[in-house]
Amino acid sequence: MENQSSNTEAESTQQTPSIIAPLKEEAETSIRKEGISYIFESRSVSAVINFVYTPIDGTFSDIELEINNTPPIKPAEEGGMVVEMGGRMIAADSEEVERHFISCEQLENCVEARWQWVVDEEIANFLYRFSISGKSLIVEVEGGNGKAAGVSLGRIIDALNPKLIAVPYFNFGEHYPRLLCTAGTFVSSFLDWNVSQATTLYSVDEETALRDTRLNGGCTYEKNSNGQRAGLVERFVLTASTEFAEAFPHIDFPKPAAQADPSIAHKAWYSISHIEASEESYVEIYENLRVLKQMGLEDILVNHPDDTWHDGGESKTFTLTAAPIKGGDDALSEYIDAVDDLGFHTTLQTNFREISGEHPDWAPECGAKSLTGEPVLTAPNAYLYKPSLAKEKSQDHLSQLVEKYQPSTPYISTHASVAPWDFTDCDVQTAPFPTLSSSLRLQRELLGELAERFPCIGDGGNHWQYAGLLQGFSARMVGANPSQLPPLVDFDLQNLHGQHINAGLGTIDQYFGLSIPTEEKHSRSNYLSRYIAATAAFGHAVMLPDITDWGFASTVKSFFMLKGLQEQYLDAKVERIRYHQNGNLTTLNDALHSGAFELGQLRIDYENKTKIYANLGNSVWSIEEEDTTYELPAGSFWGQTADGALLAYSSQTETGRLDFAQCSEYLFIDAHGTETHHGPISLDGAALVKERKWEIDVVPMDCKIPTIIDVAHFWPDRKLPPLRLLAFKMDEESPDIYKADMQGDKVILPNIDGAYMYRITLPEWMVEPGH
Repeated sequence: MENQSSNTEAESTQQTPSIIAPLKEEAETSIRKEGISYIFESRSVSAVINFVYTPIDGTFSDIELEINNTPPIKPAEEGGMVVEMGGRMIAADSEEVERHFISCEQLENCVEARWQWVVDEEIANFLYRFSISGKSLIVEVEGGNGKAAGVSLGRIIDALNPKLIAVPYFNFGEHYPRLLCTAGTFVSSFLDWNVSQATTLYSVDEETALRDTRLNGGCTYEKNSNGQRAGLVERFVLTASTEFAEAFPHIDFPKPAAQADPSIAHKAWYSISHIEASEESYVEIYENLRVLKQMGLEDILVNHPDDTWHDGGESKTFTLTAAPIKGGDDALSEYIDAVDDLGFHTTLQTNFREISGEHPDWAPECGAKSLTGEPVLTAPNAYLYKPSLAKEKSQDHLSQLVEKYQPSTPYISTHASVAPWDFTDCDVQTAPFPTLSSSLRLQRELLGELAERFPCIGDGGNHWQYAGLLQGFSARMVGANPSQLPPLVDFDLQNLHGQHINAGLGTIDQYFGLSIPTEEKHSRSNYLSRYIAATAAFGHAVMLPDITDWGFASTVKSFFMLKGLQEQYLDAKVERIRYHQNGNLTTLNDALHSGAFELGQLRIDYENKTKIYANLGNSVWSIEEEDTTYELPAGSFWGQTADGALLAYSSQTETGRLDFAQCSEYLFIDAHGTETHHGPISLDGAALVKERKWEIDVVPMDCKIPTIIDVAHFWPDRKLPPLRLLAFKMDEESPDIYKADMQGDKVILPNIDGAYMYRITLPEWMVEPGH
């Protein structure tokens, strides 16, 4: 039975927010002393875990972990306090430090150890307080006399067959903390950000993590502009469990604050990467959007870069004056109105992180200060805007932006794409010390207060820390090549999904680490197929590829393969996530233990009965749905809404690959160059088909042989008269009219130069059906 002292400690620990996850099973804890070591035991049905502290070195290397009496693991070797003493930075395990043991004793529910560090006659005193809660060892550390410059969490040694697990969208800046899987147990190592007085948290890059078996990095304490640091206050949480959910840190997600805007919800996102400094720039962009509209695309959210405010590389945040070479305010306003007339919605980018040195409002006191007291540069002639001041100025600026450029929506770049500590202000006049907690609080308040007044979207990347504060985020996945991360969708789908709209995975180029060869940027590229499948797996809105790089066919495919599905799953709760291995579907926990997650084959079921199969691995996956077998090649998906109202998939058939999506509004198909007969259409390329009352629109793409439409499929139980065929060309307002070439009830589409769409319709004299 858990002793009284442990119960008391667990209760006191949980009074403040904690990253310790709730347990799925009961665990009895106890503390005992053996020799000079203290044993913190967690005993449950699944495992007996002993955390052993032996006060020898005065660092985290004094901690060992024993699981079910297996040989001990050193979970934090080389870890401990990093100090600035003797005029230099000294690593946690440095031999330059004389570490003097002062005392170690058990006080009811914890063990307190006191150490004194000496370097060149400088002294720093530290207090360690060890306790156990559930399956976690808690190490609270304080002291340092202002000399503690950070904490290193060290590295794992002596683990059996260690496997490190990174979780997409759970990251610190540009790097991921990782969990260890060893001998059927998961081990995690975190500093509790609810308690930390550090300036930054950090993890390490993938190469370092794998080479040194490092789960995490640690934290740093920056000096203020007076050259002083906050006193060290940290809570190190080391957890071991057979359940991944118990080892993964608990996160308190606030209630969503974003103001809902139906004009944004469910749209496909299209982000323009760059706008040339030219008088024709907006005309060219508009023409591309107009073509998409003519090709049948609806409900697009068009996001613009900050190029709308400048004609070169200079920073132009906190401005409402549009770029002059591009035509200034009038040209931008006319363009926004024209795009709105297409039925698309625009966003304009702004941010409150930095200000140009040329801005009329710039003054040195507007800038955040470095530890030297100088304004912090973010780019040439651009400075980090003092976050406390940015919070005051942001609402007025956004009000003017919304009023001047209606009906555009604000797009808040940067704030949620970088870590909170990238907004650090060391100015002692602003706050006594630069801390993560103050940086995160200011950014959350800034975004939350804006969202209460204006529907906003923004850049993501570190958006798990701002979940629900904006209506949507461009869901960039950080990392050198995010496509190589394990396709673990649970954290995103069970936490971020439903808090706000997540769009894409970053751009397609970002997702593949900016490494896609130019010749692979086309509509049948494996890169595009895998990106679409991953978007479906993570339950995100589609992010359309850039037309200038990928072409219209790629944009059309991305839209119609996912648009119908996303309208169903974006608002739906996830019911179940399973990972496939050897014909079985298993939970995340079992998949991590068995390695099934590495196959990248998973099924997601939503409460509204929408279901997704995604094959993000490297081998074919055979699935069966409604007595039909689908062979899902690597980088593909299968999705269906309730009652089969929409079906979309990419599968391998006897004749080749087939991309297919069908619902009541449209049919999209791509036969990948192989002659295919599928339902109402025969073709060897791709085509979009939309049927309205007595009109069938067909947009063929990359077709080498004539496309044939079985009209009787759409208009059954009717004797068809000779039909008309209208051919639409980009540069002509009125279509050319032809007599349809018919074989029975089938219309053979001609290959007319310049025609992008054909419309099959009744003869002109048939004003109403049957007359």
